Amino acid sequence: MARKATISIDVSDMSKALKFYVEALGCKFKKKYSDDWQVVSVGTLDLHIQEKAAGTIGAADEKRHYQRHWTPVHLDFIVDDIVPVCAEVEKYGGSVEKKAFSEVADLANCADPFGNGFDLIRESLE
Repeated sequence: MARKATISIDVSDMSKALKFYVEALGCKFKKKYSDDWQVVSVGTLDLHIQEKAAGTIGAADEKRHYQRHWTPVHLDFIVDDIVPVCAEVEKYGGSVEKKAFSEVADLANCADPFGNGFDLIRESLE
């Protein structure tokens, strides 16, 4: 049986990815396995950042690319306020595609500099 779940994120530039996930999203650097495989964490979740060249095979016969792309699985980062975090996302090369605000929760659909989508969520604590 599995002991833990982690997430792997493919990127084309390790230093840019580490700067984005640590500076823009507040992840903590955890460990370096190699120059092209490093780990950051948020809460108890480890994000395995793996540098892989565009054009290499990602799965089956589909080649990796780093333009914005859709995936049915994505990360949600819970934050206290989406507005300043959205500004940091854009400052470090990511994009903010849509924002929605309500009394009980706010949501921002975003992407990292490598086209990987994620959401920022502010939830009411009440």
